[in-house]
Amino acid sequence: MRYVKTFRNAFTLVELLVVIAIIGVMVGLLLPAVQSAREAARRMQCSNNLKQIGLALHNYHDTFKVFPKNQAWATHGGNSYGPPAQNSGISWRALILPFLEQDAFHNQINFSLPIMSTVGTPSNLELARKPMSPYLCPSDPSGEVNKSGEQYLWSNWCFPHATCPREAPLGVTTYKGFNGHGYDIPFGTSAYPHAMFDRREGKPLGMKDVIDGTTNVLFVGEISPEWYAWSSWMAWHSPMSSHRGPNHVHRIYTRIGQRTAAQHGWLDGFTANSFHPGGVQFLRVDGSTNFVSETIDLTKYQQSVHPQDGMPLGGIDQ
Repeated sequence: MRYVKTFRNAFTLVELLVVIAIIGVMVGLLLPAVQSAREAARRMQCSNNLKQIGLALHNYHDTFKVFPKNQAWATHGGNSYGPPAQNSGISWRALILPFLEQDAFHNQINFSLPIMSTVGTPSNLELARKPMSPYLCPSDPSGEVNKSGEQYLWSNWCFPHATCPREAPLGVTTYKGFNGHGYDIPFGTSAYPHAMFDRREGKPLGMKDVIDGTTNVLFVGEISPEWYAWSSWMAWHSPMSSHRGPNHVHRIYTRIGQRTAAQHGWLDGFTANSFHPGGVQFLRVDGSTNFVSETIDLTKYQQSVHPQDGMPLGGIDQ
């Protein structure tokens, strides 16, 4: 009796379905790991951005013996504003550009004219519309420029702070300096300085003014342009408030694009927030960076913003 050997040249339907199912499970297991690795890389780049900003601030301090202060109107406490003629509305971020290897850009800015000036080629306003990559967190989906309309750009983003042009996008920043525990705090409530970028009238701060110790005081942190209507990297509006804890804004606006023109980021929107899961990255005055959990005790967090309140001992946990 002869036996004829038979050979199969393909999978059966059942075998094919099993293979597809196995591949699907493997992809499902692998995808979160890939996404997690990508976010870890983006968070590291964000931390590096803050370190470079810290180094630039320190180099500025070495040169001028103080940290930069916004070239903007100062409040005398309780919303009493300084004379417009004394200020240009240009931010501390523009002042430190030479120390971020952005000398050519810095040299084009006319610091004697308002940020909304159209004088010159390029004008200050043209420069403000350009992106500035050192000031952008790669985890933030907002992009290099703001979106159009009142929802993303308020009428007082520039200085003088009325009828500011909004017909074209502006280059935005993720990184803001701390103004204090609130906004336009009266001097009767708290003496100057309330934070390292206290926007009230007062002299620029230096290392010697950080009585609590440079390791213990928060300097610069993240605020997503998605939730903040004063997001220009070049303009004066530095304020970041510790009125609420990190990522409080995500409990107000639960999805991207939800904010309306009426909800333009006042006062809760001034609080630190990021698209890093679980917290926000900060720069301390000593130039170090750390990730602060959104569950941090609010009192301890607020104390770590004030450079002269004598608390907290030891600062924020690493």
